[in-house]
Amino acid sequence: MPKNHEFGNQKMSRRLSLTAILLTLTFVALTGCGQDKNAETIDTGSSTSVIENGAGGNRSGSAQSDKAAKESESAENSDTDAQKSTPSAPAASSDTSSSPAASNPSQNPFEVAGIQDPKAFLNTFKALQKAVADNDKEKVANYILYPLRVNDSEKSLTIPNKKDFMAKYDQIFTDAIREALVNQKTDDLFVNYQGVMVGSGELWLRRATDNPKLFGVFSINLETVAN
Repeated sequence: MPKNHEFGNQKMSRRLSLTAILLTLTFVALTGCGQDKNAETIDTGSSTSVIENGAGGNRSGSAQSDKAAKESESAENSDTDAQKSTPSAPAASSDTSSSPAASNPSQNPFEVAGIQDPKAFLNTFKALQKAVADNDKEKVANYILYPLRVNDSEKSLTIPNKKDFMAKYDQIFTDAIREALVNQKTDDLFVNYQGVMVGSGELWLRRATDNPKLFGVFSINLETVAN
C-alpha cells in the first residue's frame, strides 16, 4: 500500500505540473494576443490621425488658395474700377468747328489750322501786334499773305501786293481793326480749319500755302472798305 500511495501522489503531482504549464502558456498566449491588438489599434489610430491631418492640411491649403484667388480677383476688380473712374486723356479733335487755342495747352493748339510750329506762329503774331501798336506800316505789310481779301457787309476787295496794301493801309487797318489785334490775348485765340481768328473775326491768320514756316494775315473784315 505505501508504494501504490506514493505512485498515486507522483502521478497527481505530474498532472498538476502539466496543468500549471498549460495555464501559463494559455495566459502568455492571451497576453501576447492582447498586445498585438493594442498595437494594431494604436497603428490604425495613428494612420487615421495622419490621414485626417493630411486631409485637414489639404483643406487648409485649398482654403488659403481660394482666399488668395479671391484677394487677387478683388485687386483686379479694384484696378479695373480705378481705370474706369479715371478719365482718359482727350483725343486730338478732327472737328472743323472753332475752339479757343488755350483749350488744349498740352498739345499744339493751332494744329487744326495746319500750323505745325505753334511757337513760331506766336512769335509772328506778337511781332505783328507790336508793329500795329507802333503804327509801323512797312513791318505790318510784311505780315500780310497776298492777295489779301478785305470784306465788309456789302462787298469785298482783293489787295494783290504790298504796294497796294500800304496805299490803303489806313482804310484797311482802321481803329477798330488795330484795337482788336493789339488787345488780343494769345490764350484766347480762336482756331478752326480755316485759320486763327482775332477778336470777333476782324482778322484771320494762317500759314502760307507754299511755306509752312511763314504766317500772316489773309483776310480782314470791315464795316466799310473804301475803293
